Amino acid sequence: MSRTSRSLLGLAAAVATAAAVVAPATAARAATARTACDASLVAPAGSLIGGLWRSNGGQSSVYGCPVTKEYGYPDKQGSWQRFRNGKIVWSPNLGGGTLVRVYGKGQNIVFKWSGLGRDWDFFNVRWSKDGGRATQVQVRRLTPWSGQYVMSPYVKDGIGTTTNGHEVNRFAFVVQGCDRGTFGSDCGPWSIPTSIDLAH
Repeated sequence: MSRTSRSLLGLAAAVATAAAVVAPATAARAATARTACDASLVAPAGSLIGGLWRSNGGQSSVYGCPVTKEYGYPDKQGSWQRFRNGKIVWSPNLGGGTLVRVYGKGQNIVFKWSGLGRDWDFFNVRWSKDGGRATQVQVRRLTPWSGQYVMSPYVKDGIGTTTNGHEVNRFAFVVQGCDRGTFGSDCGPWSIPTSIDLAH
């Protein structure tokens, strides 16, 4: 083999090695660019909603990237923000640090609340589908100030149903804290609603 041939082979090998090193890095940057959240939608520092989202992993969290900015309510104190996979609401009528949120997980909807201003013995959760009649369930507390309710809206008797994504349903949730009393339960106010849209 001539010196020129050996030089060309060596150059080709060097180029191939460099390409093998550069390609994954380029692919990783491209993937990051595709999945990075829109910075203009991320709640600023000091936002309770933004703080919860960041502490759960930000764009890698169960909520995914924000799809709206954080908005206040025109008629009451509080705010909300919708994410790719759910919604977080600041509901200060239950306590200054109260956050209620909902997200999809597989076939389930997960509704959570935390930061209530006082301790409760148990919680009542009401949920409704597409603005219809509400269903109320009693939920044990995770802590005196927090809880969780998980439901499978499209599973009945262990069998799932689907319309292959041709239908979108909105599930809304509210929660209230309750104490057990001698002659009944003493309950607090209901939270600001949170909701999730699911394709079915």
